[in-house]
Amino acid sequence: MSREENVLNMQITIANNMKQEWNIDFCKVSELLDKYDLLSYIDTCYETYNSMGIKGILQDLKSYMDAIEEVCRG
Repeated sequence: MSREENVLNMQITIANNMKQEWNIDFCKVSELLDKYDLLSYIDTCYETYNSMGIKGILQDLKSYMDAIEEVCRG
């Protein structure tokens, strides 16, 4: 598979895990993906995320979203 296909698979897997682990529906997942441009962020972090577990990835996404919120408040 190409890198693009692997990134897409990772993005889908992460979105599903966001729904399950954060107990939110897919509408909220979609909202978060759009608001914080998480699909691009996941693409950027793809190589790093390959060596992390899903809990670490989700924690990184939360930290990233918190950092954006902090800058926006700032």
